[in-house]
Amino acid sequence: MNTKTPSLSFDEALSHLRGLGRCKVTAEETSLYEAYGRVLAEDIIATCDLPPLDNSAMDGYAIAQVGSEQTSFTVVMEIFAGSMPETSLKAGEAARIFTGAPVPEGADFVVPQEDCSESESDGARYVKLSRNYPIGCNIRRKGEDQTKGAPIVKAGTMLRPQEIAAAASIGIGQLQTYRRLKVGVFSTGNELIRPGTARKDGQIFDANHFLLRGMLANLPVELVDLGILADQRDVVEAALEAASKDCDVILTSGGAGGGDKDFVSATLSKLGKTTFWHLAVKPGRPFMVGELPDCVFIGLPGNPVAATVAFAFLARPLIEALAGADFIEAPRQYIAADFEISDRKAGRREFLRGRRVTENGIPKLTKYHSDGSALLSSLTFADGFIELTEDMTSVREGDLVPFISFDEIGLR
Repeated sequence: MNTKTPSLSFDEALSHLRGLGRCKVTAEETSLYEAYGRVLAEDIIATCDLPPLDNSAMDGYAIAQVGSEQTSFTVVMEIFAGSMPETSLKAGEAARIFTGAPVPEGADFVVPQEDCSESESDGARYVKLSRNYPIGCNIRRKGEDQTKGAPIVKAGTMLRPQEIAAAASIGIGQLQTYRRLKVGVFSTGNELIRPGTARKDGQIFDANHFLLRGMLANLPVELVDLGILADQRDVVEAALEAASKDCDVILTSGGAGGGDKDFVSATLSKLGKTTFWHLAVKPGRPFMVGELPDCVFIGLPGNPVAATVAFAFLARPLIEALAGADFIEAPRQYIAADFEISDRKAGRREFLRGRRVTENGIPKLTKYHSDGSALLSSLTFADGFIELTEDMTSVREGDLVPFISFDEIGLR
């Protein structure tokens, strides 16, 4: 059944997508070496305190002070990282200590070696402080980083180097992560050819494939290149049916506009259903999400900028959710505009290509000279999107406007 809903707002579209964003992949045990970029399926729980013992934050001397006026102490031992103190410190004693070494019982603080001097007299070693230190200074306390039994990384987190390092620091070598979401990508259009092929009159190179491939590279997915589909009903139908049996998600570029040669929506209606399309968004109006047996379909516009906008703000959070992560919108910054817009028609979300510039130490936003949805030059000019919400009818120079950095949406 085809349930077309024309002119959905941007927020309505996001609401629909949240409803579709249920994890489609199973969990599996993954070594730390293979876990980068995966989505965590179970919380990581601290197996021990970290650090496991009080330890020194620097090379210096652990001091057991009698009173705040005392400046000279007897050095009774040396403690290296990986060893344990021979005994506790008594008042008036010190231990030569190195970064990461356990702090002996009785120590009040650690003095950096550059703030003291050592001497010998009658076979004994002494250290003299150049100034006073507060109790606990330069001591890393047991459990101050991680406490045994506490969750340190939540399920649904896309694992970055810092989360992998946190697991390694408590001795965990295997994690439960979701397998990578299998995403089949194809473009549609008789006019399209891949770079490296001799171009004939009327043909254009398929740039969208490489845009999408690059943005998917930052997600926990396995990409399946399904090539370019000709604008023929039987070809589109056969390809969608075959891909739906092998992929978790099918992602297309072009063929979603509803024209006489756009057969994707008709095929979805026959094999499954179209959830919605036609958004009050510029660029990116023709956008489809459909459901095939065991597979989610996402249809992007054919123009490169429109495809980028639709992927970045709609498809990307859905794909992340299907892969087991949280459904999260890209964060916005608010930066002063270095341009003006007047008499803008309200009622539509618009994304302009913008770039941050700094004048006299103050950040500002400049926009590309044209808003055309086919202009790849606007994406190479920009380092993010300027967002004009539905109620904005004008922008004056100096107004704070929402800006989404390309770093936040996988265009890096």
